[in-house]
Amino acid sequence: MSSLPLWLALEPELSCTKLLLSHSSDGTLLKARLSATPAHPGALAMLLESLSAWQGMPLYAVLDADAEGVSKHPECWARLMGEAEQHPSIHVEWSSPAPAPLQRRNRELEEGFGRASQLLVRTFTGQR
Repeated sequence: MSSLPLWLALEPELSCTKLLLSHSSDGTLLKARLSATPAHPGALAMLLESLSAWQGMPLYAVLDADAEGVSKHPECWARLMGEAEQHPSIHVEWSSPAPAPLQRRNRELEEGFGRASQLLVRTFTGQR
């Protein structure tokens, strides 16, 4: 088991929520597009707990605070992320990608996940 955590970027849009799961030594582990919000109130917490348990590592979930879905429904995302953080191996942070001059492109990521990648880079490096 690695002592380094998993990192999950969540980018809620109005049509879907993009997920990008990464580990510093293994790179990208999972990319997904799910419905805009979970159908079950505890689904996000269950998903994050399951990813953490599957890999046997703590998970840091980074929510894109500037994403369209979050800005339209901040109370919903605050509740969902708060429920997820109740699990001892889940840590939640609200962040936003770096401004344009600081953005970095990861060529391995397919188009459409650039913002999620930037969110992880910004959170990993502590750039605010």
